[in-house]
Amino acid sequence: MEKQSNSLKPKIAYGLFDWASSPVPTLHATFVFAVYYVSSVSPDTGSAEWAWMNSLAALTIAIISPIIGASADRNANRKTWLGLMMAVGIVATSLLWWVEPNTSWIWYALIISFVSIVAMESLFTFYNALLPSIVSNDKIGSVSGFSWAAGYFGAIFCLVLVLAIFILPEQAPFGLQKEQAEQIRITMPFSALWFLLFGLPLFFWISEPRVKNQQESILSTIKKGIHTAKSIPGMVRFLIARMLYADALVVVYAFGGIYATNVFGFTQDEVIGFAIAINLTAGIGAAFMGRLEDRIGGFKTIRFSLVCLICLSLIVLIAPSKVFFWVSALSMGIFIGPLQSASRTVVARIVPPEQMARIFGLYMISGKATSFLGPLLYGILFSIFDTDRAGMAIAVVFLVIGYLLLGREMPSE
Repeated sequence: MEKQSNSLKPKIAYGLFDWASSPVPTLHATFVFAVYYVSSVSPDTGSAEWAWMNSLAALTIAIISPIIGASADRNANRKTWLGLMMAVGIVATSLLWWVEPNTSWIWYALIISFVSIVAMESLFTFYNALLPSIVSNDKIGSVSGFSWAAGYFGAIFCLVLVLAIFILPEQAPFGLQKEQAEQIRITMPFSALWFLLFGLPLFFWISEPRVKNQQESILSTIKKGIHTAKSIPGMVRFLIARMLYADALVVVYAFGGIYATNVFGFTQDEVIGFAIAINLTAGIGAAFMGRLEDRIGGFKTIRFSLVCLICLSLIVLIAPSKVFFWVSALSMGIFIGPLQSASRTVVARIVPPEQMARIFGLYMISGKATSFLGPLLYGILFSIFDTDRAGMAIAVVFLVIGYLLLGREMPSE
């Protein structure tokens, strides 16, 4: 497969897509709409409902990812699938504007949020599969780290804009009514428009590899992907370990803002400030560790990041004050970015190009097959103990198990 490594445009487009897409889950699923939902739409049982919805979305992603990934490999139409999922995510996110701050909108908010999350997560099956086509293996860590960093900084920039334009002004602009929380609700179509504008260059600047397997059925393509994973030493073990530590990150992303609000009494403005800060540390971590990863390898980067995350997440869990929470949570951000970036590059370095999307479909399974358990257990523990600390403890458990399953080395890398 011919790389586009001599051109700067594909690398910029790849990073721009992360810059474009990251504000949607950041504003929707973690720090703005999620907090709005549990505080204003469903203040009594919102945490549990948001957990159930995230569980169902994760289960759905796990089911469809290998199927659509195999279809993309079979017909060499990764960009077509990427565009379709992007369109669904943009429309669904925009529709959240209509969610008013009362309980009559609970089902609408949950259903549309479910569609948005499934689309926004599923598109990464195809986005990740494009990475090896634009850069050589010896530079793949740097480009992956750059794109992750671009995503974090894109989320920061978008958060700053919505804070300055819509949320902080005493008088909301454009006739928005604060009593109906319209200054919060407008962030959903705003983030969708952001995604549309900055995501388009990928479709013009990145050429899809011309690799087709049209003679095979989708089921056959999936089976071949599983066979390929089994044939690569350490790959199955790695995917299983990733399944667990990815579950931990699902919990952190889905409930980070809710945890800060319910445990430490963060206001909406404080949650957004916290989001900006943690995305900044995550972006710095992803950019710096991407270069280090090219030197020491993705697997060692993952192990180091997991050790640091386990220690810091324990501090977050028992933090007695906002100060402890701020310091430990922001420090976690430094290692979240490298963990995600290195996980992607481990796969991208060693998988045959003609099976890239189907293996990344399995990769998505390893990130989603059991990720419904995290929100599910969070909801159960919250319901039993009536505290978000109990729910967040499941993230620490998943990080530890993931690290133990990972082993000491990746023979194939």
